[in-house]
Order: sequence, then structure tokens, then C-alpha cells
Amino acid sequence: MITHQDQIIQNLFKQVNGMEKIEVYDILLKIETMLRDFKSPIQYEEIKKQIENISIKTNISAVDSYGYCYLHDHCQYMKVYKIKTLLPNFLGGEYLYFITPWQLKLMEYTKDNLKDIFKGNHLQAVIDVFLEVNKVKSKNPVTGRLRLLELLDQIDPD
Repeated sequence: MITHQDQIIQNLFKQVNGMEKIEVYDILLKIETMLRDFKSPIQYEEIKKQIENISIKTNISAVDSYGYCYLHDHCQYMKVYKIKTLLPNFLGGEYLYFITPWQLKLMEYTKDNLKDIFKGNHLQAVIDVFLEVNKVKSKNPVTGRLRLLELLDQIDPD
């Protein structure tokens, strides 16, 4: 028979199923750091409020007077931002933009732009093959991450 604590640990592992081990370590470190600031017993609403406040401060910036962008996903080769506008989005879909370490201008996250940015780069072949087989905005159903960024995370930068 497993203990209550073991059941909680099992539930936590269900939440991180499919993630890279380093991402889980980062999450655990963040939890450990946050626990120092809270009194016992832990109150979920307090933690939720602090996470939202931190996220707003670090990840959201104004695009213009009609919208804002926030970091959606990233890897060592690319950061992907999601744009939210105050104007209604009649066409549906997501407004995704990206930057790379060698291209700091926000570019729309499209197949053509990705091919252009990575042209002549050591990742060109990887990007070309990926885009032939997958849609540019395809996501991993388990982790919710963009598949391209998951692929790029597996490539050693050296």
C-alpha cells in the first residue's frame, strides 16, 4: 500500500510525463525557491497569484497601444513570442513571432521565414527536413511545446 505522500509524488510525475529531465529539475528548483517565501500550510491561491505576478513582470511587453507579446516557448536557437491584440481576431489562429541569437528582429513564425533565417546556417538541413514533414506550428500533444523547438533542444550547440 502506498502512502499519501507517494500518491502525491505519482500525481506530480503524471504532470511532467514526457518532459526532459532538465526541465523538471528547473521546475523543482523554482518550487523550492518559492517555498521559502510562503508560510505553512501552503495556500494555492497565494502561490498562483505570485506566479502570475512574476510571469507578467518577466514575460510580457507592449507591442503598441493595441496589444502585447509574451514569451511562448524557447530553446537555445530561438525564442517564440505570442502576440495578443485588443482588436478582435476574425481569422483565428495564433500570432506567433520569433527571434534567433543572430536575428533579433521579431519575425512572423512562418515556414518561409524560418527557412530564410536558417539559410546558410548549420541547422538549415534540420529545419528543411522538419518543415517538409511537419506543419510549422505543430505541437507535441503531451507537452504542448512546438515540435520544432523540441527538436532544436536535442541538438548540441557545439
